[in-house]
Amino acid sequence: MERLSNNAISSRSEILYGSENTIKRGIAFMNNTKTKMDVALDRNAPSSVVTFTAYYNGIKDIMSRGGKIRCITDVTPENIGYCKILLGLVSELRHLDGLKGGVAINESEYLATNFFQHAQPLSEVIYSSAKEVVAQGQYIFDTLWKNAIPAVKRIQEIEDGIEPIKTEVIEGAEEIGKKLHQITEESNYLHICSTPKGMALGRDHYFGIENNTNKKFADGSVKWVTSINNQKEIEVVKFFLKDGIKVKHISNIPSINFVISDKYFASTTEKVSGTKTISNFLVSNDPVYIDHFSTIFDNTWKSSVDAVDRIRELGEAKLFKTKMISNPEESLDILNHAYTSARNEILILLPSRNALSRLRNTKDLEKLNELGMKSIIVKILIISSRQINQIKKIRQKYPKIEFRVLEFNFPILNRITIIDTFKTIIIKIKDDSITITKNAMDVTTFIEGGYTALSYKSIFDTLWEQTLTYEKLKKVNKELQSHGKLQKEFIDILAHEIRSPIQPIIGLTKYVKNTLKDKEQIELLDSVIASGQKLNTLTKNILEISRIEDNVFTIRKRKFDLNEAISNTIKTFERTLRESKSKISFEFTDSRNVHYINGDKTRIEQVVSNLIHNSIKSIKRSRKKSEGGMISIFIKSKNKNKNGNLHELQKIDEMVEIIVEDNGEGIDPKVKPYLFTKFTKSLDGNGLGLYVCKKIVELHGGKITLAKGKKIGARFIITLPSSHI
Repeated sequence: MERLSNNAISSRSEILYGSENTIKRGIAFMNNTKTKMDVALDRNAPSSVVTFTAYYNGIKDIMSRGGKIRCITDVTPENIGYCKILLGLVSELRHLDGLKGGVAINESEYLATNFFQHAQPLSEVIYSSAKEVVAQGQYIFDTLWKNAIPAVKRIQEIEDGIEPIKTEVIEGAEEIGKKLHQITEESNYLHICSTPKGMALGRDHYFGIENNTNKKFADGSVKWVTSINNQKEIEVVKFFLKDGIKVKHISNIPSINFVISDKYFASTTEKVSGTKTISNFLVSNDPVYIDHFSTIFDNTWKSSVDAVDRIRELGEAKLFKTKMISNPEESLDILNHAYTSARNEILILLPSRNALSRLRNTKDLEKLNELGMKSIIVKILIISSRQINQIKKIRQKYPKIEFRVLEFNFPILNRITIIDTFKTIIIKIKDDSITITKNAMDVTTFIEGGYTALSYKSIFDTLWEQTLTYEKLKKVNKELQSHGKLQKEFIDILAHEIRSPIQPIIGLTKYVKNTLKDKEQIELLDSVIASGQKLNTLTKNILEISRIEDNVFTIRKRKFDLNEAISNTIKTFERTLRESKSKISFEFTDSRNVHYINGDKTRIEQVVSNLIHNSIKSIKRSRKKSEGGMISIFIKSKNKNKNGNLHELQKIDEMVEIIVEDNGEGIDPKVKPYLFTKFTKSLDGNGLGLYVCKKIVELHGGKITLAKGKKIGARFIITLPSSHI
C-alpha cells in the first residue's frame, strides 16, 4: 500500500460521506502517521477496529514501523472481547466512561466522527490538516488520557463483577436529571432528606414528568423527610403521599439535601428553589458515603413525625395553643399546675448545674418525687461540662426521680419541661449565675400541642440515651487503657472520618484542575491530589487492619495463574515509571513452569505491589536521579526439605516462593525486628502496609519473611501453598 507523501497533504478541512470515502481517508491518515497516533473511541468502535480489515491492518502497519498508538475507549461487558484484542494491538489502552463518537490525531492531521455502528465502517468523518485544529484535538485527547484508567483494570473489574468506586460532580439540569433517573432505575429503595423547596423541585422537575419513580416505588420503599409548615408545603407532600411514598416531618431539617439508596449517595449544598433546577450534584457509590448518610437518615427518620399527623396538627387549631408569659410568678404557677395535671410522664431538661440548684431551691424536687410515688415517670437531664459532686446524694434523697448528667457542653440555655407528650413549657434563663429561680427567669413559652411536644421529647430522648452511651464509653475506656485497645478504637474512628471527606476533596480537586490551563497551578493541584491519595491509602490500611483484628477480613479464594498476576502488576509499575522518567527496571524470572495459586488474586497482587512500591522508594533514596536501579522478582517451587519432611507450614505436596529483591538502600537494622508490626516508623512509612501484607499471606496458609545477611538492598520471600490443576 503506497504511502501518501507529505506534500500531498494540503492544509484543508472537509467532511466526507459514504463508507468508501471514509475508508480511503482513514487508510491515508494511517499511512501518513510517522511515529504516533492517538485515538479516542466510543463503546461501539472496538468491534469496528478489530473486525474491519482496513482499520486492523492499518494499525498493525503503524506498529510494525515502530510507531506508538495510544487508545482510549469505553470498556463494557458487551465489548470486552474486542477490547482484549485491541489491548494486544495498540501500545497502550485506557478506559473512560461515556465516550461519544471518535477522534484520531497524528503528527499533522485530525480525524473525527460523531458515531460508530457495531462492526461497521464509518459512514461520515470530519477531516482537517489545519494546525490549529490538530493542536486542539491533541489537547482534548491529552485531557481525556489523564482522566482515563488502564483498560486492564477495568476489564478485571468487569470479569470479577466489581463495581468501581466513583465520586463525581454532575453539572447542568439535563445531566442531573439523567443521573437521578439512573439512580432510581438501578436502586431498590430511595431515602431522601430535603427542605420543602427541595421537595417541590423534585415534584416539578424530577419526579413529576412521567411519574416513573412514583410508580416503581409505590410499595413504600421511598422515604422522604422534610419540614411541613404551611398550606403550600402540605400540597407538595400530598402529591407524593397519594402515590404511596412515605413522608415524615421534622422541624430541624438538615441543611444538606441528599438522596441515599442501596447503591448511591447524591447530594447538593446549593440553595434550592422550588422553581429553579439545581446546577451541580455530587454523586458517589462509595460505601463509606452510603453507610454514613444512611445512619444520618435513619436517626432523622426515627425523630420525625408522620406527615399525615403533622398535616392534621396544622389543620386543627385546637391541637396547637401557645402563650407567652413575661411574669415569672405566673410562669411558676402554670408550671406547678402542669405538674399536677401529669398522668404519665414528666421530662425536664436543665441547661446547667445552677439550674439544678434553682430546682432544689423552689422545692420542685419534693413535688416531683411525690408524683413519682404515684407511678408517674419523672426524668431530669442536666447538661454539665463538669461532674456534679452531689448527684449521688440527690439521687438517694429523691429515689423516684431518674437523674442523668450529660457531661459535655450543649448549646441550650433554656429550661424545658415536657408533660405527657402534649404540654411543653420553655423557660428562658437571662442569667444562669443567679440561684433564685424567679430572678433568673426571662420569658416563658407555654405550648399545648402533641407534635410540638413530641419534637422536644425526641431531642430529650436522644440526649438521654447519649448519657448511657457516654457512661458505657467511660467504662470501656477504663478497660481498654490496660491493653491498648483505646488507641485502635480512636484510630479506626479517625480513619472513617478522614476517608469521608477525602474522596470528594480528590474528586473536586481533579475537577478544578481540569478547568485550568496555568501549568504552575496544575502542578500545585497535582501535589494536593498526590497528598490526598497518600492519605486515602493510609486510611484504607487502617480500616483493613481494623477488619483484620475484628476477624471480619475475608479473602475470596479461587485458582489463578501467579505468573500472569505478577507480570501484570509489573507492567502497571513500568508504565508509571516511564511516565515519571524514573530509571528503574525490572527483572522477572518466572521459570518455565506455570504456577497456580488457590487464593485471592487481588490480595496477592496487593502484597506484591506493596513490596515493589517500597523497593522503588528505597532505590530513589539511595541513588541520584540520573542513576538507575533494579527490582528482581523470582518464582520457584519449594518441594520437601532436605530431611524428607514436608514443609513446616502445613502438610502439602508443594509450596511456591515469590522473591522480591532490590538494590536500594536496604532496611534499617533497628527496624528489622519490628518490620511486620503495626506503626513501626521507618523512612518507607508507618509499617501498616507490611502488617496487612503479613496478615494476607497468613490467611492463605503462607508466610512472608525478610532474608537475612543481604548487604545491599532488601530481599523479601513470600511462601504460599501451590495448587495443581
